[in-house]
Amino acid sequence: MNLKVWYSKEIQNKYFLETEVDYYFNKIFGISILEENDKEKSDIQLIIDKDLNSIATDTIKIDFFNGRGSISSNSQVGLLIGIYRFFSEFGVRYLRPGRENELIIDRTYEEFINKKIYIYEKASFDHRGVCIEGADSYENVKNFIDWLPKIGMNSFFIQFENPYSFFKRWYEHEFNPYIEKEAFDNEIAQKMSDSIDKEMNARGIVHHRVGHGWTGEVLGYSSKYGWESGLTLPEEKKPLVAELNGKRELFNTAPILTSLDFANPEVAEKMVTIIVDYAKNRKDVDYLHVWLSDARNNICECEECQKEIPSDQYVKILNKLDEELSKAGLSTKICFLLYHELLFAPQKEKIKNPGRFTMMFAPITRTFEMSYADVDYENGVPNPKPYKRNSIVLPNSLEENLSYLFDWQKSFKGDSFVYDYPLGRAHYGDLGYMKISKVIYRDIKFLQKLNLNGYISCQELRAGFPHNFPNYVMGKMLWNNSLDYEELKKEYFSNMYGENWEEVTKYLEGLSEFSSCDYFNAIGDRINERLSLKYKVSYNLANEFLHNIEENCINTKGLVKNQWKQLGYHREYVIKLTSALNLLSEGKNRHAQLAWRNFLDYIRRSEMSVQQNLDVYRVIEVAKNYTGFLL
Repeated sequence: MNLKVWYSKEIQNKYFLETEVDYYFNKIFGISILEENDKEKSDIQLIIDKDLNSIATDTIKIDFFNGRGSISSNSQVGLLIGIYRFFSEFGVRYLRPGRENELIIDRTYEEFINKKIYIYEKASFDHRGVCIEGADSYENVKNFIDWLPKIGMNSFFIQFENPYSFFKRWYEHEFNPYIEKEAFDNEIAQKMSDSIDKEMNARGIVHHRVGHGWTGEVLGYSSKYGWESGLTLPEEKKPLVAELNGKRELFNTAPILTSLDFANPEVAEKMVTIIVDYAKNRKDVDYLHVWLSDARNNICECEECQKEIPSDQYVKILNKLDEELSKAGLSTKICFLLYHELLFAPQKEKIKNPGRFTMMFAPITRTFEMSYADVDYENGVPNPKPYKRNSIVLPNSLEENLSYLFDWQKSFKGDSFVYDYPLGRAHYGDLGYMKISKVIYRDIKFLQKLNLNGYISCQELRAGFPHNFPNYVMGKMLWNNSLDYEELKKEYFSNMYGENWEEVTKYLEGLSEFSSCDYFNAIGDRINERLSLKYKVSYNLANEFLHNIEENCINTKGLVKNQWKQLGYHREYVIKLTSALNLLSEGKNRHAQLAWRNFLDYIRRSEMSVQQNLDVYRVIEVAKNYTGFLL
């Protein structure tokens, strides 16, 4: 059986769409696809229609009856989202990154013919994306990018010049000496980066890039090396860096952590020139992120710098950058960051051309035990604290974090979104991934009340242990923020685990209830009797769930069987980790470290069995830097 498809001339990624359409029609219905050049003779029409919605928000329209119809969108990525949405009406579920994790049910040609679909929707938010973190293989990144439009997302953010740092962690197997290092160098990283760019372009994914690293570029260090340290600053570069305690050196020997002397006119000139040159060479980048150093309390103490706060100096640079980009005829959007010292709003300066800029609110130290929806906005949000040079303390509370956002919003009325971190560190503390999913759901539902136009999640791409429901909720809600949480839960888990899905969600919700995002993320006292009791309960829940896992691993098949097997690996993970966390929270540090070694041995040995879902590098890094365990 053949189906004739017509593609509108405005489609830029036709070849990729052809492969996707052909794959799913063949996989679901056994139907082969033929391209039809005459629109009137076609069965299916794929259309880019800019008039569908004149504003930026992705909009889709699906009109299908009696085996004929059209899928339209006002954007390239929107059309792809519409195509995946069309197949979801026939039961396809995109549960995790990777084709092997898609639930596809065989349908008859009669089911295809008899189906009637009419959908007209626009995305709730413009910005719907993920930023790379952790340790990733090329396949991890490619699969995640492929998954984004399947769950309604439109953006991907590659930190730095290329993803060298994230690839290096994986291919050299940092923190996992049980796996031999693989071949890796600059050339390999660049080839992988170029291929990732092509994968993004094929899907029409909105391209965000760079972020931290410009300060190091001013000093002659490439941003692609990320958080590389152990370097020495040449004498001739010292006038460019921040003066701290009378000295000018690399901060903790790392260029990316080093702040600059922004009172030195050479600094701004160099930085702006470097950024403009980059924008000229990378016109494929839709949003260029211009951030400062990735460290706090290292701001220049020279006499001139002390006359201004960092955000005033930052805005001056942004305005200069806008002028030079305009002179060069470049329309590149610039993302600026509310983070560390830059949380404190400028006192004197104001962005002159807000249309160029998108503001990113980045509350990296916030709690994830509650949502933006839980804040008492009438009585609970304080006035922002005054800025104190090199002695700031970043807030854990949502209330204080929001006070800084609201202060910035007084002077900047342009485009903005939240750059948030639920799957960047805190999620490891939620052993069932259910509490963090609910927080993500409620946060996104509340975003419009904060005058934020979307969400980019700074996160590990392998944040799927035991499941990817947090990201699934994130994508679905950013597309349509009126969805019901319980319905989303049923949709995801019934397809993930089959007929016994409710026993899984009850178990996972128990693990979430009796664990803590904050504790793993260094929020709160390390000795905590209440948490100690909780970890004992989680341990028992996991211990007692063995029979359920055994039974379902035996009696299920295909995709569902594989997910139950992953849940089995996760069960052992929980038993070993809660043993260590219980001892740590009781103050039994020596025994806690021994239990942690047992956990380390397990995840290192098991990594290749759970590679797609668990970032072993990142679990260890977070536990070492924040939780209190030793490497």
